[in-house]
Amino acid sequence: MARHLAWILAAALVHAIPTTASALCAYGEDDGQGEQRGPASRGRGDEGRKPQGKSEHRPWKFWQGESKTELGLTNQQSSEIEQIFRSTLPRLEAAKDRIDKLEATLSQTIKDNTADLAIVAQQVDRLEAARADLSKTRTLMLYRMRGVLSAEQRAKLHTLWEAGRPRSQDPAVRR
Repeated sequence: MARHLAWILAAALVHAIPTTASALCAYGEDDGQGEQRGPASRGRGDEGRKPQGKSEHRPWKFWQGESKTELGLTNQQSSEIEQIFRSTLPRLEAAKDRIDKLEATLSQTIKDNTADLAIVAQQVDRLEAARADLSKTRTLMLYRMRGVLSAEQRAKLHTLWEAGRPRSQDPAVRR
């Protein structure tokens, strides 16, 4: 009975994983207080669109477009934040790819239902370590971005984030 319960719990964990990994990859989202929150639907227009063939997620590039003006960012600040984003993006994408592969492996192992519990535990450990690495990389990126902003700009960013403007009301998305 305990073995069956362990498999059920492992299966539940695996099925919850994909949305968590997607949420961790919501690159540009910061509430201005260093917290990483909110849905990926906070995108602003096309400015955050990733190249074709990548994830469908579009990060909110708060340092560009309408929000750049609202925050009172200078061109230099916007450039610095973009550089931070671009220099970190390959590591974020690599970490996300690794998570996707580890999730697929774990899912297949559970589906096959033949592996020893120790093997499954090892795969879960690898997956969680990869998630922690992605989260750490993203948090450090956001912290570096935050350092470019003044206290007033961080407060405005927090206000914008809390307002959460639905994308359907964003003129760049309506078309």
